[in-house]
Amino acid sequence: MISILVADDHSIVREGIRHLIERESDIKVCAEASDGRETLEQIEKNEPDIVILDITMPNLGGLETLDRIRSRHPAVKTILLSVHADPVMIQNAVSLGVDGYVLKNARTSEILAAIRAVIRGGSFFSPTVAREIVAQIRDPRPAVDQPFSILSVREREVLHLIAEGFSAKEIAEQLRISTKTVEAHRTSLMRKLGVRKATELVRYAVRHRLIEP
Repeated sequence: MISILVADDHSIVREGIRHLIERESDIKVCAEASDGRETLEQIEKNEPDIVILDITMPNLGGLETLDRIRSRHPAVKTILLSVHADPVMIQNAVSLGVDGYVLKNARTSEILAAIRAVIRGGSFFSPTVAREIVAQIRDPRPAVDQPFSILSVREREVLHLIAEGFSAKEIAEQLRISTKTVEAHRTSLMRKLGVRKATELVRYAVRHRLIEP
């Protein structure tokens, strides 16, 4: 029996995936999560074979969560769900070792195909995503698309929370760090991304689909 953890901040998406999976005799949903932190907690508790992970979630974004899963639970397979075929998102997901990347507007059969492909040790990418990966190999993106990849996991977390509108104090509470450390990360983000104002960090996050506009 293949065990699946479904992580998405929209309950209707989780319910839809559960309904799809429960039709299969050899696949079960062992747990659900609505944000990145809960996803990591549920992996510890339920030890799923595969995590189906929304790329944009509160508290800890999909890419940040993916990075932690790969480092803490290397045996767990990961499939990202996204409404975007954004080149930067795809580039970073592949570099972080994702096993599958399925677009939310794809046919439901693609999710099942992805599950069966990755459990066998393979990979699965929606056709649009696969074409983008091939395009990136043939014609690597210029340096302007690269800054996000040089951010640390903590910097990505801070960027995501800044973009979601949280204050430095609120970010410090969520990440369990000091406000001074949050401000240091914000300064580092602005330097690495070449921006001068916090509002520009928000625009960067929207432009690169780290949050929904």
